[in-house]
Amino acid sequence: MPEINKKILALALDLTRQSPRSPQTLLGGYALAARALDKCRAALAGRAGPYHFNCPVDRIFLNFSGIGAQDFEEFVATGASDSEAAAWIRMKSHVKNPTLVAAWSVLLRLNPVLYVLNIDDWMYARESQSHTEGR
Repeated sequence: MPEINKKILALALDLTRQSPRSPQTLLGGYALAARALDKCRAALAGRAGPYHFNCPVDRIFLNFSGIGAQDFEEFVATGASDSEAAAWIRMKSHVKNPTLVAAWSVLLRLNPVLYVLNIDDWMYARESQSHTEGR
């Protein structure tokens, strides 16, 4: 296994103990992008827990933007910051109209399925916290 970029280790959330960002959190103007970034970093750092990068939810963002999962992962592996990732997403996205991106993100942010993910994340965080406090 190749050595993990130290920047990734510093930036990656430990998804064995907490949840990634909400699917409604914007990155580069895109809903789902911040969550995909958190999961990708965690996977690269070996801290993904029950979360998986390039799951069907991540692919909604990747398919809309036209960014390949492997390209995204290779970029994230460089240890890019959130602001660098946002700039890269805007540059690599096939959707260049910011109004279209904003409309797509609003529609996704209002999707009730994503609220279910937030509830699932909340329950996971509570469960993880109770296991930590019980030790």
